[in-house]
Amino acid sequence: MDLSARIVSIRKQMGLSQEKFGELVNMSQRSVAAWEAGERTPSFATLSELADKLGTSVDFLLGRTDEKANKKQPAVQNGELLENIVVRLRGLPDPALFRVSDFLDGLQAGQEIAAARAADPDPAEEPAE
Repeated sequence: MDLSARIVSIRKQMGLSQEKFGELVNMSQRSVAAWEAGERTPSFATLSELADKLGTSVDFLLGRTDEKANKKQPAVQNGELLENIVVRLRGLPDPALFRVSDFLDGLQAGQEIAAARAADPDPAEEPAE
């Protein structure tokens, strides 16, 4: 897979339009479209920034390896990630939003159960005196 195909694939996996992807990587929609069409190639500095923000390597973007993961955490975290999620949620119809809400309720309940277990371990697991 070449660079343009990798960029298209990553953008679509993230569920972003070319415009939103461009905002994420501080580039214009026109630049993203030109990359995806193979009309232009990002500079090395831009490729490096893309790799950091996407949590991958320049080698993966260039098709030199199929190992997508990079040891670095993606720079797209917390605030930016939350913003991207909110943008995607705004486009969902009500029934889908209810499903997302139910899913979040389940995640929160799971975290509360895990926290309770950590705070009060099962007495059956304690060593006998």
